[in-house]
Amino acid sequence: MKDIIFSINLGLIGTEDSKLEIFIDYLKEMALKYSSKNLIYEFFLQYEGIPIKLRIAIANEFEDLIHKNEYFKHFDAIIIAVNLYNINSISNYSIQSFSDFRNFFNFNGISVLVGVDTFLVFQKEPPNKRNITEFNLIQKTKELEFLYCLKIQDKKKDLTDLFNKVLNYINLKLKFLNPELFKRAKSNGEESNGRGSL
Repeated sequence: MKDIIFSINLGLIGTEDSKLEIFIDYLKEMALKYSSKNLIYEFFLQYEGIPIKLRIAIANEFEDLIHKNEYFKHFDAIIIAVNLYNINSISNYSIQSFSDFRNFFNFNGISVLVGVDTFLVFQKEPPNKRNITEFNLIQKTKELEFLYCLKIQDKKKDLTDLFNKVLNYINLKLKFLNPELFKRAKSNGEESNGRGSL
C-alpha cells in the first residue's frame, strides 16, 4: 500500500526586513529533506506521526501569491510576518487585499499575523521603543479577520509554537474531514523513521 503524505500549502508574506529566512531556516532544521526553487520551498517532515509535504510560497504581499497560481491552486495557511521596528511593514496589508486573495483561492484556512522582534531574535540589544506595539498587532489582526496574532522574540521557542499552532490546526481539520485516511497516514508515519518531527 502506498504511503499517505498530506500536502499543505502555506503562503509566507513579509517585507525584506521581516526576516522571513528565520522561518525557512527553522523548517530546514526540522525537515527530513527539503528543496527550493524560485522562492518556493518544499519540506518533508513529520508532525505528531503524520507525514507532511509542506509547500511554501514566499511573497511580499497577497497579490504576489495570486500570481503564483500556476504552482498553487489553493492555500491551507497564511502567515504575515512584520518587523516590529518598521511601521510600514504592517501598513502594507489591507482587508481588501486579503479579501481579493481569499476570493481568488476560496481560502478558508488558518491565518496568522506575526510580529518579529528582529533585535531579540538575533540576541541584540533592542532600541527603547518598538514602532509596532502589541496593540497595533492585535488591531491589524482584527482588521484582517485573521485567526491568530503572535510575536517572535525567542527564535527556537516562538517558531516552534507558531508551527505547532499552524500544523495542529490543519491536522485537526484533516482528521475531521477524513478520519479514516488520517488514521492510515498516522499509522504509516509511526512505522517510518521519526526524525524531523516538530
